[in-house]
Parts: sequence; structure tokens; C-alpha cells
Amino acid sequence: MRGAKRALNIVFSGGETNSLAFVGAYEELEKKYSVLGNIAGVSTGALAAALIGAGYSAAELKELLDNFDFNSLKLRKNKFLDISIAEKIRSMAEGKKWLNDNDLFVLLHKQDYPELQHIKRENGDFKGTRGNFLINLIAFSQKNAFINGELFEKWVAQLLANKGIYTFNDLRGGITDKVNPRGYKVRMTAVDANIGKVIVLPDDIAVYNIEPDKLEVARAVRMSMCMPFIFEPVVQMKKENNSLKPHYIIDGGVLDNFPVWLIDSTQINSIAGFKLIERQSKDFMQEEKLLKKLIIVSHDTGVPKNSYNIDNIAFINTGFISTVYSALSEKEIIYLYNQGKASVQKLIIGMQKKNQGWRVF
Repeated sequence: MRGAKRALNIVFSGGETNSLAFVGAYEELEKKYSVLGNIAGVSTGALAAALIGAGYSAAELKELLDNFDFNSLKLRKNKFLDISIAEKIRSMAEGKKWLNDNDLFVLLHKQDYPELQHIKRENGDFKGTRGNFLINLIAFSQKNAFINGELFEKWVAQLLANKGIYTFNDLRGGITDKVNPRGYKVRMTAVDANIGKVIVLPDDIAVYNIEPDKLEVARAVRMSMCMPFIFEPVVQMKKENNSLKPHYIIDGGVLDNFPVWLIDSTQINSIAGFKLIERQSKDFMQEEKLLKKLIIVSHDTGVPKNSYNIDNIAFINTGFISTVYSALSEKEIIYLYNQGKASVQKLIIGMQKKNQGWRVF
């Protein structure tokens, strides 16, 4: 095998909408790797995976994301999170210098919010969920969503159509292995809140009586990227007991924000992961910072930190930058892009040292 080319299987983590960091990382990959294998992602990483898998270059992606303003998708221009959870956090913060993640997790998981009861009843019986956690996220997201999911899906669909990609049938031809038996070039995860489990797209869409090849890629990206408090859940109907029941699909990062198990290493490919690391401000009582904190706390429920089964990971520090509320400044765009590039430069040096018998480009 010495001197042989290997494809690179990659996986992108979730993390708000800081996709520009992934674009910087991808630019460095383009310089070193002529062949990419299977690409996986969750949340904002699902968006990156889909666009790269569709054939966009790093230069094309940078131009697209530089010029796109997520504010154009907003449903609401007024203050969001104007519900009791925000007031509870403010009350808890009185007299404290810092609220830890567990304080906020308890609010999401164990608290019962009277003003959300009608939303909970409408959503039906959520058996097998982890306490009130997922049903609370559904209720909060329905009441506070401020990005129009349908418009987002249409935007993604147009970008994919520009490259001739519509359904997952168009993304066949990846590396077939034990974790990707159908050989899709791109896959992603979401969470079915009704059953409290991660679902793999497109594979698991068969459970909802949809042929995986026929699932629209843009629809899957929207499902994977339904971040709590930002998007409304995607309602997917499922036949149960001779009737159709709504299942609420949300951001896959809620239960696992870095699904490295979606990719595998074989004799013909190496693997690498790209994980966003976001710093948290202690002064988070402003609406934007409070939202970011709640999103971070709501992710990776029940997943031990750093429980990754791969060694090649590029950790991308996105600092305190938040892209869920306002457009990025030019300075922030450059910072995110360069952080992605620097992390991959460091990763590639390490990979070359470990794989001296391979040409990793």
C-alpha cells in the first residue's frame, strides 16, 4: 500500500451557524487531498457536508456564505425568548457571578412551564424521552423560533440544484462500508424527539415510509439543522396503528453534536473530524448571549465529553462569535475562516507523521 492514494472520510460537528470556519478548513483540505470519500455532519456541519458533497469548491462556498445574511430568513424582528425560561434565568442570576451549565440544564430538563402546557398537549405523547427535556425544547422552539425553516430549505435546495443535486439518489457512489452500507457520499443526523433517538439521514427515513434515495437533501439538511430556539421542528408524519402520527424532528446535535460514528476507516480511506469549539461569555444576560448559551447547553445530552473514536480531529476555535442573531462583520468572517485553515494545517502535519507510508494528497 506504500505510496497509494487514500480517500479521506470526514465528519463535521454542529455549532450554531459558524459554517465559514468549515469553509476555511475545506480550503486547506483541497490543497492536500485530491479525493474525498464519505462526508458526514450534523446541524451546521450537515450544511457544510451537503454543499461540499454536491461539488462546491471552498472559494465558491466562501463567496456564498460571505454574501448571505441569515437575517433575511427571520420570522420575527422583535425580541425572542420572551417566556418564563428567560425570566427564570434572570432570577437565578441575581446575586450570582456565574450560572453553570447544570443550572441551565435543570431548567430545560426538569422544570414544568405552565404557559407551555397547551403546546405540549398538542404535540402528543412523548414516550421514551429524557424527562421533560425534549418536549420542553419542542415547546420552546415552537414559541420562539425566529428563522423561517421553509425559506432556509428553499435556499439550500437552490444551491444544491445549481450542482444538479436534488435527492440522495444523486449522492450515491460513496465508499460502501459497515457504517454506510448504501454507499451515500453524504449523510447526516437529526433527532426524532418523540422517541428520543438520533436518526441517520437518509437511511432511517425508511422508518417513515419514505425511500431513502427519494429523500430531498435540502429537507434532510433542514432536519439536521433544526436548532432549538432558532427553527421550528420539522413535522414528519409516521404511520402507526393504521393512522398517521406527527413526529417532531430537531437538530441532531441535541443528542450528539459530533457523530464521528457516521464515518469509518478502511484499507482505502483515512478519516478526520472537524469540531467547532465555542467560547462562552460569562456575561450572557443579553438576548443574543443567552440564546447562544441555551443552544450550547441543549447539545450533547447524555454524551460524555471527548468520547470520540477517531484520533484525527481538527478543533476549530470560533471564539465568542455568535451568528444566530446578527450578520458577521468583516473582521469576524476573516477570523472564522483563518481559524478553520489553521486547525487543518495543524491536523495535516500530525496525519502525515502518522501515515508516512501513504501519500495523503
